Amino acid sequence: MNLQDRLKALTDLLRPWSELWSRSILQNWPESGAAYLESWLSYAESLDEEGERMLDHGELPGEPPRSLNSLVLALRELTALPWHEGVQRLATADAQGLNAKKVHEIERVLALLGPRTKAIRQAVDIGGGMGHLARLCVRTFDWTFHSIDRDAALQEKGRDWLRRARTLPREKLCFIHSSVEDGPQGEIDPLFSGQDRVSIGLHTCGALALTQIRKSQKAGLLLNFGCCYDQMDAARDYPVSHFGKAHALPITRRALFLATRGRHRKTEAEFALMRRVNEQRFALDLLLRRTFPALGFVRAGDAPKALYAGSFAVYARDRLERLQLDVGMTDAELNSFESSARPETRRIFLCHLLRDRFARALEIVILLDRALLLEEMGFQVELLQVFEPRLSPRNIALIASRAD
Repeated sequence: MNLQDRLKALTDLLRPWSELWSRSILQNWPESGAAYLESWLSYAESLDEEGERMLDHGELPGEPPRSLNSLVLALRELTALPWHEGVQRLATADAQGLNAKKVHEIERVLALLGPRTKAIRQAVDIGGGMGHLARLCVRTFDWTFHSIDRDAALQEKGRDWLRRARTLPREKLCFIHSSVEDGPQGEIDPLFSGQDRVSIGLHTCGALALTQIRKSQKAGLLLNFGCCYDQMDAARDYPVSHFGKAHALPITRRALFLATRGRHRKTEAEFALMRRVNEQRFALDLLLRRTFPALGFVRAGDAPKALYAGSFAVYARDRLERLQLDVGMTDAELNSFESSARPETRRIFLCHLLRDRFARALEIVILLDRALLLEEMGFQVELLQVFEPRLSPRNIALIASRAD
């Protein structure tokens, strides 16, 4: 299936369910819950905690409704992408000072770049930080490498690392203190232009991926990993390809938050914590709506994890103090309210588990649209899964090379 066919099939599948994935469940409760088929909710409510965890993993234990089963299977098929299996192991000295996530990513990026860079002599990296990827590319491929970042302190650490390197040709690695922005930037724009150049963006937040694409139109190779889709402007940054505009979805900011959500397989303890956090947060929301209906939805903010280990009253007191609200209830009354609200908070939680089935599909739609923009620019494009999702959830590489 080519990129156009996949995007059309995926948008056709998602569009009828836009009421589910385009809105916040909690902010629009209880109206948002009415958008879910009662057969889906009845099925979800029949699950025990292990069944809920399986649903969180994208599995449907037991006997799910036919409509839900068909949808999940179709989403799974249309979001499946091939894996890049190669790994170029780092020597112990090269991995020194890097965390497990960074080692994992660099080992796979080096293996991914190797067979695709025979004509490449120069590279530019957006958000290169301390230049770990840059120095290892210089060592591996003998490139001249420009690492761009707006964090001067990180770059100075990278320069210090470079000064202490004994075997690295220092003249081949240059740190440039700058932001990469839309519009002309005379100092850095030439670095992205040339058939012998590769443009790299390892986890470019929001619309920065689009800026990289636009600046790299004359590059020989582009490698991009997108992330933080919630930092995009839904009206400006999607869709961007001509084909995408003809098959656009009603993407909202809430949909972009959903596309950004990490989806590694949670351990039993991780799932239990997520469940507990949601139970208390939802109970507080219901309490505030009933006590202060004029306030509407109130953002309670993130609480320290330790608060969730105690009773609802402990959590609620902390949040209410932060919000400067007094509900006039004792601890016993607060805990009693939370117990009485559990059937409703569980239904809200189950709606979230069902809504999460659309998360990966929305991410793929955004990336397919970007891939088609690159095709329209004359590139040959691949989408590959590269990183282990548990270590690096935004694991899809967008690779664009010039057609022969």
